[in-house]
Amino acid sequence: MNGVASTDMREAGIEYKLNFGVGIPQLKDIASETGKSSELAVALWKEDIRECRILAALVYPEDQFLPDMADLWIEQIRYPDLAEVCSMYLFSRMRNAAEAAFRWIASDNAITRYCGFLTLAHLLRGDREMGSRYVQEVKDQAEAAISGKDILCAQAARAVLDRLDRDNG
Repeated sequence: MNGVASTDMREAGIEYKLNFGVGIPQLKDIASETGKSSELAVALWKEDIRECRILAALVYPEDQFLPDMADLWIEQIRYPDLAEVCSMYLFSRMRNAAEAAFRWIASDNAITRYCGFLTLAHLLRGDREMGSRYVQEVKDQAEAAISGKDILCAQAARAVLDRLDRDNG
């Protein structure tokens, strides 16, 4: 447990049922020792414990994780740290990730939009082909997010545009 990190998160408004303040590198080490398991991931996700939910995203086999499951998980994400981990290590690696992300960026829910933009940014960083028909749509959605009031979505949208500019520049 990292009591200082846990206290800092709680003071910043990040309040899980339990939060041990364990860092992502340590959780990645634990996940690599544990191995991939959808059953374990589902059991971990059910706990409202920060570290359990992060571990769930790290141990769920990406080839078994589907957009319908991602939709359910996103409904339960309350804080950006978990959205970031899920988007980087799981959502962007699942089948049909781009299609799901485009659905998410059109959502009225800020965390859902945030996950969508983060997922797209990770897909683009991984040089995954998105398809030319999506490029203009993502640009339009990103520009709208950047001019909106949600700072997190604006930052994630900026990352997507930066990557598109790098690839097409």
